Parts: sequence; C-alpha cells; structure tokens
Amino acid sequence: MKKQHAVARAIAAAMIASTLLAGLANASGPAAKSEEKGEAGEGGAASGRTMDAPYLAVPVVRNGELVNYLFVSIRVEIAQGVDLWRTREKAHFLRDALVRASHANDLVDPNDSNALNQARAIEVYRAAAIQALGANAVGPITIVATYSSQGSGI
Repeated sequence: MKKQHAVARAIAAAMIASTLLAGLANASGPAAKSEEKGEAGEGGAASGRTMDAPYLAVPVVRNGELVNYLFVSIRVEIAQGVDLWRTREKAHFLRDALVRASHANDLVDPNDSNALNQARAIEVYRAAAIQALGANAVGPITIVATYSSQGSGI
C-alpha cells in the first residue's frame, strides 16, 4: 500500500510540474537576461538563441513497474539563420514533443534509477526538437539539470 501511495504521489508531482512549468519553455527567465549581456548562464555558455524546457518528467520503469521519476531540464540552441521569434512561437509544439519523447523512450541509466542516460536523452530530445521545429532550426542540445523524485539531484 505504501508503494502504491509513493507511486501515486510521484505521478501527481510529475503532472503538476509538467503542467505548471510548461509555460516556461522559452528563454524569458533569469538565464535569458544573462544571455543578453553575453554572459554564461547556469547551464554553460549561452548565446541568447535558446529555448529552455524545464522539468520534463521522465518515468523510471523497472520490471514493468514505475519506481521513480527524473525531472530533466534541457536547453535547445536555435541555429543561426533561422527566425528566432517564429521558432519560439512553436514552443508549445516543442514542449509536447519533448514530453512525449520522455515517456516513449527509456532515458534512464540501466544501472542507476536516479541517473539519466545523458547520451541517449540528448539523442532522443534532438529527434523530438527536429520533429517540432524543423531540422534547420535545431542547434546543440544540452542537459541543464536533472533531479530524481527520490531526492538525488545533479
């Protein structure tokens, strides 16, 4: 019974985080202000041509059972020569594609339920971003932060 309650709590937290923070899938927060000044934001060097997708819920399933959630924040660089504002107008399509990719693929380290398989996640998120924004629009993708619902943050 406690296990079911913990899983239900993790699912509720994931849905709340995904819903409430979906509007943040643009670079209008503090990172954008430092980018405008040409400084590096918290996730590394920033160009000002980015779209952030915070708190993507990644389910961790082991032996057919949901055991954890990872919350992943990523940054998508928008390629030079692409209209930045028209691309940002597609933020809701990007967020949808990233959420779907997070749930349709195993992005967790096979040996650690609290860790993301970063190489696989970047590959999957790149494909989702290309699907939503177009191949010419997507530059580098970086993992900004990862947090486990079991308390292990990176």
